[in-house]
Amino acid sequence: MGNNARPYQNKAATKYHQGFFKPNHPEKYMGDITHIVYRSGLELSFMTFLDQSESVLKWNSEGITIVYQDLQGESHRYYPDFYYECKNPKNTIDGIDKVVVELKPYKETQQPIMPKNESVKSLTNYEYSLRTFMKNKMKWAKAVEWCQKRGLKFIIITEEHLKRKNIY
Repeated sequence: MGNNARPYQNKAATKYHQGFFKPNHPEKYMGDITHIVYRSGLELSFMTFLDQSESVLKWNSEGITIVYQDLQGESHRYYPDFYYECKNPKNTIDGIDKVVVELKPYKETQQPIMPKNESVKSLTNYEYSLRTFMKNKMKWAKAVEWCQKRGLKFIIITEEHLKRKNIY
């Protein structure tokens, strides 16, 4: 896959794979084509796929806002990573699938396991991972509900899915 990205000009770019994506097919992008930000190699690979796939009609990145409540009842905004529309002749309604996507490393889609070594650092990391996992589950449950009301699909894609399709 070609890399059409222009890197960020900040220190974060040296730690994480981040930058701006420049599409080869800007007519497919729903939004400002001069500010398509990727925050990981997974996102860059998926953007390249969406841009190059002939079955994808249009797409965007972080273009949807879903409001959800945490366990304390506080409202938060969740921005799923992608939305895309693609041809699907099996879709009897209009032949088009409309999909909201969250990209996550596989490890982050699984409940954390209590560490065997119960050091302060390992327990702190475990607690953080557990809180993050619970927060993600709340966001994803709200996303499923939000999408169902609008006739959309919500899917979580990991690097394992992308590797099987030779995308990552």
